[in-house]
Amino acid sequence: MFGYIAPLIPELKVKEHEAFKGYYCGLCKTIKENYSNTARFMLSYDCAVLSLLLSSLSEDMPTVTEERCVASPLKKKTIIRSEQAKYAAGVNVLLGYGKVKDNAADDKKLSAHMLLLLFSRQFRHASRDYEELSGKFALHLGSLAQLEEQKCDNIDEVSSQFGELLAEVFSLAPFPFMDEGTKKAMYHLGYNLGRWIYVVDAVDDLEKDYKKDRYNVYLQRSFDDINGHRQRIREEAQFNMNYTLYEACKAYELLDIKRDKGLIDNIMYEGLAKKTEDILKGGC
Repeated sequence: MFGYIAPLIPELKVKEHEAFKGYYCGLCKTIKENYSNTARFMLSYDCAVLSLLLSSLSEDMPTVTEERCVASPLKKKTIIRSEQAKYAAGVNVLLGYGKVKDNAADDKKLSAHMLLLLFSRQFRHASRDYEELSGKFALHLGSLAQLEEQKCDNIDEVSSQFGELLAEVFSLAPFPFMDEGTKKAMYHLGYNLGRWIYVVDAVDDLEKDYKKDRYNVYLQRSFDDINGHRQRIREEAQFNMNYTLYEACKAYELLDIKRDKGLIDNIMYEGLAKKTEDILKGGC
């Protein structure tokens, strides 16, 4: 469930594109500094957007530097760091570990379990840093795993669990600007983005899950042909994706964005819409 929340690059201004890359690299550096080099392999666009959004709500300006890294040893890259990046880094580790754990349960391969063991130390570290949030992860991911084990075929029921998880992620951010109004808007934004991610991921992985005999909420219904089944679920999936994006945008518009608004607008109104279109076409 990673990498779906991102800007529509061709529609960005050059400075906006550079800013997004700067926040992405800044999060990568923050993960290394607060957890480990290994944990950087779990880096996701979704958490880079979280870091960008939280930074945009703060009065404090982020710091901008030019640095080299392992991925770019010769040419310096723009690195944007903010106080909020540390929280996004912790969320990235918690979400990444959840994904690795889910893969280990699905694939039942030794390599998957070795990877789980590799990331367990970083997970414990992030859990200590954000104890309340870690408890929410255990609650909602546990409920989601139980529904999947029961072969639940109700998309609203399973997607709501991931929605509730992201709602907690967005609303529990521990910063002074998170007043009651902001918390409420962030909760609804996170909830609807979480539901959208779950539906998008289920549609995107439909054929792959079918071939690997893994749980997918849409595969719990009877069908004869997987290609025909994709077409049958398309209208329902499109409604769910578009409705949750509409609700997410309503919540986003309640936030007091102080900088990088053009970039975040691109993500919310263009990037997510394009990703929805691509997934529905089966071309992502």
